[in-house]
Amino acid sequence: MSKITDDILSSVDIVDVISRHVQLKRSGSNFSGCCPFHHEKTPSFMVSPQKQIFKCFGCGKGGNVFTFVQEFEKIDFWDAVKELAKEARIDMTKYDIDTKKMDHYADGKEKMKRIHKLAQEFFVQELEKNPDAKTYLKEKRKLSDEDIQTFGLWYAPDSHYALAQFLKTKGFTDTDIAEASLIKKGQNTEYYTFFRKRITFPIYDTMQNIIGFSARVLDPNDTPKYLNSSEHIAFEKSKILYGLNRAKQYVPQYNAIIIVEWQMDVLALHRLWYPIWVATSGTALTEQHMKLLKRYTDNIYFLFDSDQAGQSATIRALNIAYQQDIFPKKIKLPKETKDADDLANIEGGKDIFEECFKHAQDGFVATFEQLKANHDLSSPIDKQKVLNTLFSLIQNINNVSIQQHYIQTVSDLIHSPFEITRSQYNKYTKTDGKLNTYQRTGTQVKTSYQPWRDMLFAALVYNNFLSAHQTTEDLWSSFNHIKTTILELLPNSEFTQLLTTQDPDIIKQINEHQLRWDKEFENHSEEKKYALVKQTLAKIIQSHIQQIVKNPHTSHEKKQEILQLNKLFSSK
Repeated sequence: MSKITDDILSSVDIVDVISRHVQLKRSGSNFSGCCPFHHEKTPSFMVSPQKQIFKCFGCGKGGNVFTFVQEFEKIDFWDAVKELAKEARIDMTKYDIDTKKMDHYADGKEKMKRIHKLAQEFFVQELEKNPDAKTYLKEKRKLSDEDIQTFGLWYAPDSHYALAQFLKTKGFTDTDIAEASLIKKGQNTEYYTFFRKRITFPIYDTMQNIIGFSARVLDPNDTPKYLNSSEHIAFEKSKILYGLNRAKQYVPQYNAIIIVEWQMDVLALHRLWYPIWVATSGTALTEQHMKLLKRYTDNIYFLFDSDQAGQSATIRALNIAYQQDIFPKKIKLPKETKDADDLANIEGGKDIFEECFKHAQDGFVATFEQLKANHDLSSPIDKQKVLNTLFSLIQNINNVSIQQHYIQTVSDLIHSPFEITRSQYNKYTKTDGKLNTYQRTGTQVKTSYQPWRDMLFAALVYNNFLSAHQTTEDLWSSFNHIKTTILELLPNSEFTQLLTTQDPDIIKQINEHQLRWDKEFENHSEEKKYALVKQTLAKIIQSHIQQIVKNPHTSHEKKQEILQLNKLFSSK
């Protein structure tokens, strides 16, 4: 499909597309405005007409015109291609793509959505027929009619065939209904209804389409407590979070999202007047979940059970969050309350929870306290187990300065000198044989390496960027000279690889950094620009200069010349 996407990109102007939805104003060679993907008062959303990309430095969203249309319209890539092709008046039939196959895929997703919408109508009718289910919701769970209606809590009857028969009258086959995970094939090859004698929780995508169900038992003696739909063409568990369809509208107000374990916890937080909750749907938190949440906010809170399973879930979730540069907090409920649902049923629960939310702990510190409660830190073996868990968390952090912060935190928590703790951490990283993955470069490198510095350096000199910004001749010539020398004498350096790469992902990252520099340079004098550049890149420049001086192929004249530049960047 690359030919048609290339033709669309060359025919459609990203500024024209975005300006229909965002009020843009010129900012140097770019355009800026308030981001349409999160609430903000000060514009941090930049659009580059030269590079045909956008980037928000508030929420982190960025990409090309396809990305924008997908994100703004909440549609998949294929639909975005069709939409933009129509706008560019491009005839898709002239391209070598299987449009029938693509349309069939889209039709399959729509079929799944229709089946689940009808299944929900069936469950609504069944709740009205079952007084026990109503009693459970209203008396046992203390839910109002409004709560039940808001969350679409209905009832799957104790029948093997009723739902299938209902859906067949609407024109669907056993195969269709099985694909939707609403019926299963038994040992005798006959189909039976998957959800029976359970309260049903509809699972929505962010466009308010029902794409699956989670169902909870009424009788606590029945097992399992929850049943969840299997994945199908419209339902990928690793990318769907229960409740996000409603929570997303409140995120700008609270600037936070709370992750809980179960659907009933979601309802409890709603009753506690904190409508910023989400839960997974029969799976652990995934990298895709974290990336999805980061579209809305970086302020993530965990509200997991305090038992061993909850502690393990917290550690797994922190590992994933740290990899995405998210640093969650953990909400701790009073000891006398078992969970959020319990808290929602006591007098003053709302005020209690508000205090718990305000005093949420850093997730790393909360993890240490839980580990400390379950281990004897006077025992060297137990102490090492705790340190291993904490060090494994730190390893997932991309930013070196934040790594150092948490090493200092460990030092404070175990009352050990920082140098000793740092030495223990360094030993852990070496003996464990692991490498940190830095997503900014897409390569695996040792913990001591700081690739973001090279990326910033590359962004400043890529395609004569500084020269294009009319910076002082002194500034441009100095950097250009350093760039040329590095390319000549350090052909294997990270910086050289960045400047000569053909990798579109790396080029995209460099372009995004250039947008960031555009914003930094806006309305600044030449002297201020010089100070910004020098302050940001002094260390990496001196590092490269040292490598050049030590290079046996560097002539004496070149060494003297480069040492003069070193004085320039080491001077205050």
